[in-house]
Amino acid sequence: MCMTHTVKDTAARVGLPSRTLRYYDRIGLVCPPRTAAGYRVYGPEDEGKLRFVRRARTLGFSLEQIRELIAVSERGSCSALVPEVERLLDEKIAAIDAQVIELGTFRERLVAFRAGGASGCGCSGHDAFCGCLGDVALADDTAFVESQRQSA
Repeated sequence: MCMTHTVKDTAARVGLPSRTLRYYDRIGLVCPPRTAAGYRVYGPEDEGKLRFVRRARTLGFSLEQIRELIAVSERGSCSALVPEVERLLDEKIAAIDAQVIELGTFRERLVAFRAGGASGCGCSGHDAFCGCLGDVALADDTAFVESQRQSA
């Protein structure tokens, strides 16, 4: 018979919190069988999946991407899985490269604004809000704000 472990034991064995294992079961990512009393019991295959999930999360893969990778693995073998992992890694690398460029551009804007100094507060009385940022160029703000929202 195959050796099985409880949630607590499995969590310790794979390096994840027990609540994470329960969550993965609830969302259908890694669903171990249950005993007649309803307790989850994890076997070697489940532990392998959980270790895979943990490593994939470390690489920044989303749970949906991991779900797709698990499905590919369950339909075939590592030979089918490796190209999918490589594709996702290439996409992540490209996204990070784009973020680095955006952050470099944003840094240059900050440095240029700081070097130019604020042109005074521009307050025209007690009814005006401080105008110390009045010289900030607004042309690229929409794209930057959108990129920040997407990366959050």
